[in-house]
Amino acid sequence: MIFGKRKREEALRERAQLRAEMEGSGWAWFASQPAPPYELREAALRGIRRNDIWTVAVIDVAEGSVAGHRCRAGRLIGYEYGTTNSGIPHGDRRETNAVWIDLPAPLPEIRLVDAASTQKDYGLSLPPLGPGRTADGRWTVEGFVPSFAEDLLTPQTLDVLAEMVSVSAVVIRAGVVLAYGFEPYDAGHIRSVATTLAGVIESVPERAWGRADPLVAGTGVFPRRLEGGAGLSLGQRLIRPDWKGYGLEGKVPWQEAPDAQKHVTMSRQQAIDVWDVPPGTPTGVYVGTRSGGSHLPTVASTMGGER
Repeated sequence: MIFGKRKREEALRERAQLRAEMEGSGWAWFASQPAPPYELREAALRGIRRNDIWTVAVIDVAEGSVAGHRCRAGRLIGYEYGTTNSGIPHGDRRETNAVWIDLPAPLPEIRLVDAASTQKDYGLSLPPLGPGRTADGRWTVEGFVPSFAEDLLTPQTLDVLAEMVSVSAVVIRAGVVLAYGFEPYDAGHIRSVATTLAGVIESVPERAWGRADPLVAGTGVFPRRLEGGAGLSLGQRLIRPDWKGYGLEGKVPWQEAPDAQKHVTMSRQQAIDVWDVPPGTPTGVYVGTRSGGSHLPTVASTMGGER
């Protein structure tokens, strides 16, 4: 108990110091905020199996600007769903540190995985793009649009990325550029990651901006209990993020996330994998874990239509 108390007191001191440093440099500070849009948290804290982590909040949030770009940093807090040997549903706390910046115009989705990272990567894996690694050997490349990878990964962009501290991955998705999985979460790392991401934005070739490819800014998607990685296809990515996460959504209010428990349990009645559907959608499309014949639009089905 004494050791636990000392750890909590040390964490509070570190948090107070970080807040003072960020506010002293003109950044705003928030102890906790609701979880960011699903597209972002799925990119960084989805779960290594299939959508098994539900993000409840982002804590220790710092908002400011770097090189004229507004950016946001925070610690994504979520729970990994599981059941005991007797079938009792529960959630184990998981978290990752992240920095993200809104893009000035649409870009296709891409994920650059840092081969130098030692952090556990809970982000959504995408299909590999060739060549498998960047010319410097540091980043493996994943996504859906090979021509965008060729346009983006110029020597100039690689020079910028070479300045990135060790992270799990850098992701461009749904209107943001995101880096997550770095340690420690301190003022120096936050500013360093943010500065590098701003440099990535500035290095994007003009011909790459505004492309009407899938998963550009403002496109909402949610999963269908599918693995990520090489087997993922656009035809399996549905528009509209209304999944409730195995009943974990209401277990830890975002206001209480800074002191969130390491482990939560649920009743079987609470642990329902709920999928809300928009008005006018055929009934029974996503109720519990059942999926029926759906007329919900997929990302692939929108590629030739309105953007």
